Amino acid sequence: MEDKEKELPPEGAAEGDDAAETAPVPEGGGPDEAAELKSRLAYLAAEFDNFRKRAAREREAQAAFGNEQLLRVILPFLDNLERAIAQQGASPEALLSGVRMTYDQFLAELRKFGLEQVSAEGRLFDPVLHEAIASVPWGGAAEGTVLAEARKGYLLNGRLLRPAQVTVAAAPPREGAGDSPADAGN
Repeated sequence: MEDKEKELPPEGAAEGDDAAETAPVPEGGGPDEAAELKSRLAYLAAEFDNFRKRAAREREAQAAFGNEQLLRVILPFLDNLERAIAQQGASPEALLSGVRMTYDQFLAELRKFGLEQVSAEGRLFDPVLHEAIASVPWGGAAEGTVLAEARKGYLLNGRLLRPAQVTVAAAPPREGAGDSPADAGN
């Protein structure tokens, strides 16, 4: 803020010369302006309170119905699974084929929402994307290679939603590792 100092008349000027022109204008315009400012402040406070309440109601509605679009997409898959359950006399091959089609259709719909599966098997272990649940000595693959997937991992719009649980190849034990002379003294 600027300093509002009282302006002094120029040197040599008489005390009464142009005093009205150079005198600072006092802030505030009296009781009417103060009452108007108080009224405006009360209005703004009420407006802000209404905004806060409206925003809270919208957040509650978003929490209650935010997944509606996703759930509407999922309902046809529930219908397909119910149809599969109702097919008691169907051959196992036909049932499996229907379940696979439903799975593929479901995955395709979830991709529209930004869901991606994390590829793990046969790739190098990545602690950002994978959670190692076992390490197995394995000579047929490089150390740190994912041998098997216990549970798939998923990304949502590029961010990790759930890591893949994997079994990782470890270096196979070396022949005679426990037979060195240094180990014999222990």
